[in-house]
Amino acid sequence: MKRITFMLVCCLIFTGVQAQKITREYHNVSLSEALRQLDEQTEEYTISFLYNELEDFRITTSVHHKTVPDAIRQMIGFYPIRMSVEPGITNPNQQEIIVECPQKTAPRYKGNIIDEQGQPVAYANIALLSSQDSTLITGGVSNESGLFVIPCERPQEGNGTQPVLARISYVGYKTIYKRCNSTNLGTIRMQPETMTLKGVVVKGEIPQYRTTTGGMTVEIQNSILKDVGTADEVLSMLPNVQGGDGNYTVFAKGTPEIYINNKKVQNTRDLKQLKSTDIKSIDVITSPGAKYNAEVSAVIRIKTVRPQGDGMSVGAYSQVVYNEKWTTYDDATVKYRTGGLEAFGTISLNNHNHSEDNTLQSDTYANGNHVSIDQYAPTSNWITMLNGQIGVSYDFDADNSIGFTYSLGGSLYEGGTVPMQQIITRNNALEGTVDQLMKFGASNRPHHETNIYYVGKVGKLGIDFNGSWIWKKDMYNQTSFEQSLQLGDRIVTTHNENRGNMLAGKLVLTYPIWKGELSFGSEVTRSNSHSIYENIERVLSPSDDEIRESNIAGFAEYQMKLGDWSIGGGLRYEAVNSDYYSFGKYLTEPSRQYRDLFPNFIAGWQKNKWGIQLSYDKRISRPSYQSLNSNVQYDNRYEYEGGNPLLRPSIMQNLDLNVTYSWLSFTAGYSHNKDARLSFGSLYQEGTEITIWTDRNFDKFESYHASLTVSPNFGFYQPTLTLSYWQQDFDTQAYGITSKLNDPEWQINFRNWFSIDKTTKAMLYLHYSTNYDNGFNHYAHNFNINARVQKTFFGGNLTAALFANDIFRNLRERWTGYYPVTTMTKDAYLYTQNIGVSLSYNFNTTRSKYKGTGAGNEEKNRL
Repeated sequence: MKRITFMLVCCLIFTGVQAQKITREYHNVSLSEALRQLDEQTEEYTISFLYNELEDFRITTSVHHKTVPDAIRQMIGFYPIRMSVEPGITNPNQQEIIVECPQKTAPRYKGNIIDEQGQPVAYANIALLSSQDSTLITGGVSNESGLFVIPCERPQEGNGTQPVLARISYVGYKTIYKRCNSTNLGTIRMQPETMTLKGVVVKGEIPQYRTTTGGMTVEIQNSILKDVGTADEVLSMLPNVQGGDGNYTVFAKGTPEIYINNKKVQNTRDLKQLKSTDIKSIDVITSPGAKYNAEVSAVIRIKTVRPQGDGMSVGAYSQVVYNEKWTTYDDATVKYRTGGLEAFGTISLNNHNHSEDNTLQSDTYANGNHVSIDQYAPTSNWITMLNGQIGVSYDFDADNSIGFTYSLGGSLYEGGTVPMQQIITRNNALEGTVDQLMKFGASNRPHHETNIYYVGKVGKLGIDFNGSWIWKKDMYNQTSFEQSLQLGDRIVTTHNENRGNMLAGKLVLTYPIWKGELSFGSEVTRSNSHSIYENIERVLSPSDDEIRESNIAGFAEYQMKLGDWSIGGGLRYEAVNSDYYSFGKYLTEPSRQYRDLFPNFIAGWQKNKWGIQLSYDKRISRPSYQSLNSNVQYDNRYEYEGGNPLLRPSIMQNLDLNVTYSWLSFTAGYSHNKDARLSFGSLYQEGTEITIWTDRNFDKFESYHASLTVSPNFGFYQPTLTLSYWQQDFDTQAYGITSKLNDPEWQINFRNWFSIDKTTKAMLYLHYSTNYDNGFNHYAHNFNINARVQKTFFGGNLTAALFANDIFRNLRERWTGYYPVTTMTKDAYLYTQNIGVSLSYNFNTTRSKYKGTGAGNEEKNRL
């Protein structure tokens, strides 16, 4: 197999070289450097030029399948540079290409033209005029990256030279006149010009939503979301995306993997450190391709604007929230860039409180008895986390880059208390009252993670390699003090220790074929999870579980474009071996071997503002290592929680439809889930009334979903209204439940943005969801209102925001779970009413050049 792969790669490279066709990407490189690289690559031509003469001319362009002369002509563009092809002198079999600037001694006027969004303006006209009488001296045109270089002899004035007047013009933008006392014109920002024809305002419009392979693209640079602050805040405001503080869900798809320029987001600080002004667009992918792990059901890809500038940059973010308790988050990042080298370091401190006011009520029917427990359980949990990361990356050229990161983090403190009061009745008679104080403490330090990557090209063959290593240790101690006159006093002490490590590698190769691109590769992970659980009083059984798992995957997918149509498909194969050990002894039954194929197919049509896409994929959801252990957590005398070593992965098949038109978006879909995992309540032991909640597999679980998003723009007012529908089709009665739980969920999310001025914005957000059923639970309706005001200072370097969430304290967690032997109801307030301030400061910052995506990302989440 290795020989075949090596021969295939060699053949691909050989084919690309023999054809002498050039395919390369150039990003803000000097023409001298681009010609040097091209000269090394070609065998048919010798390229002659003076390096220093052409170094001022910088290019950003994409050359695709062109001959060497045509590639050079594309690079030159509108620059005042001459190219000629002549017979070779020393080697008759080679031709000589001569590239030169005819005006060798004249001063060169240089600058960069951008639009109001900070994007390059290509093909703008630059005229250099006499400052005395405005006569034309010479002129030029900006290239694809907005850059221009114009050789020009300065007019004489007395014994010296006079300054020139630059006129910059472009259709649809206001003409700019700039007096040039030096040859460096710097960055010139153009403003759009609105034209009125008989009372009709004519202006361009960029569609806010458009279909992309597997999902939808949301434009950020041309929307009101551009200035909201950070990427973390932008994500919380996207259609069909809910959550915050790095924890998000995609409607009907679950938790997504998030990438910033193909780099996997491993920590929420990455989202807080990325300014919204640096985001170009965001892809919300609901049908991921074969190159993603089969466990990934949704992907969010953040694409940023092109980075510019070298030197030192500093970014800092601080947030303070008050909800009867104070919560703070602070981070700082320092980057240094020079040429292709980037070194960076980040440190963050998170001091967080999670509190709940819980009211719980349960009724258990077993052994001819009815045991009812009413309990009030206020929870307060504090955690202080310190994390740091260092990294370095180096770009050899526009196509080849390597990088390395190392992260170290953990909790400085984590602990809390739950002072509970319980009233227990048996067959409607008081059995006893219990005052229970539960104290718990945790530690998840240290947590080590290392990632390396290489991204490059050999001819037409694209190479993307990522390697990851992770090691972590968690400990959790819990002590329950119970006092009861009727039932007696009790102390239950438990200790749980978890260790995990993983080594992973992922290789993706891409190659253009016909009208599309073929991607193929492999991903290999090997992980170990070891959990020890002890109870001193022997109320609960001890456990010592170890899971050793390996996953070897191979995948291939092809995407092509045929006019307005795009078609793609892929296949992923995964071979998983999971070995289960209990107290050091191998157990055959919980151990598993899986061999699965995961196909996907996408067909789409895109024209102007319209986009339609239909997709099918097969995914898998594997249980976490925590849910696979045999630990039993003590809640109270009649209620436990535990793992289930016999859990199987869930297999999902999904069919999705996406339709977009400018500021309209519609999605609909169907999902079939085999061996779905749901929480289920049953008796801990026969002959008792103790209930234990564990995850179990259920044969068939189906669901349907649809959503409509409307985002018109009325100038200073831009609303976004999303209407959503979700409904399960699950036969709960087949599992001993008397009720049929198939009520649908309807949601309304209404976000209202107001542009007060260029630097100040305000937002009012309303959310409502109806009663609905999910699994064995019936959830109550919810309603909440949030508000936000933000302002930028110092040219956008400082962003300040004042926000208030759940203003009227309506948001609660309310549900009832129905099971064969028990029913449980929860009504909890999670301290969601809060007020806060955030400050984001950035000095000379640009996005990271680090291009690694990490490997074994889903396995990291399971650990």
